[in-house]
Amino acid sequence: MQRTIEQLIGQVPARVMLLFRDLDEDLEIAYDADRPVVAASTIKLLVLARLYRAFAREQLDPRARVQIASDQVVPGSGILRWLAEPPPMTLRDLAVLMTIVSDNVAANALIDVLGFAAMEELVVELGLTGTALRRPFWGRAAYPGEPENLVTARDLATLLAALELGHIVPGGHWLDDLRMLLRAQQFRDIIPARLPEAVIVGNKTGTLPGSVHDAALLWAPFGRAVLVLLTSEVTDFEATRRALADLAKEIVDHWQQARQRGNSTRGGR
Repeated sequence: MQRTIEQLIGQVPARVMLLFRDLDEDLEIAYDADRPVVAASTIKLLVLARLYRAFAREQLDPRARVQIASDQVVPGSGILRWLAEPPPMTLRDLAVLMTIVSDNVAANALIDVLGFAAMEELVVELGLTGTALRRPFWGRAAYPGEPENLVTARDLATLLAALELGHIVPGGHWLDDLRMLLRAQQFRDIIPARLPEAVIVGNKTGTLPGSVHDAALLWAPFGRAVLVLLTSEVTDFEATRRALADLAKEIVDHWQQARQRGNSTRGGR
């Protein structure tokens, strides 16, 4: 399987990092999974996880409202930047916009509420050694000398696995709500694109010049898993998205076959 994965990676017009992990069986596929890359919007998963932990612990009221000021409006994805006068938004509503349409204004408002230190505490707790949330979302990559947000495929997989397994937000209403937001993702042209309907995907994408990412939880009739596909040095964005979708399908097909055979294998590089 590793050879097939490497052949498919060779067809992607970019450098690829990936991590697939079955959450209930001993099956993992890794390729350059510890290489830090510019996070783009995938690191919003860290903000989401920390926010929902605060909801579950009753440290924050999800109904508390935040007024978006004009100086908080930034370029990039989302809808709040296009509103002449954004209404006061609840914390949960900001989470919805940050997650399903990757709203930068919403994400920055949540960072203001939580604080960078709260995210760093979770990074340390989970051992995410290649992850750093160092700046707000500006709708662009950092300029030389500016701090940049970083992730690795392994760290994002670890974060998603910890969420699904109830290690960050305990099982119950708030974990179910978080899963629902991931499943409501509007950008579905990479990992979900070619998967069968029976495989439910909850994902978060990220795109900046030179980078196309997707990180997902997968719920299938035969199991649950995490899959993270990261890139750098992208030369053709549309071809990269298509090739990553093909790669995701190949991995999920292999996962299904391994489950059906009852095999437990581990491969990596």
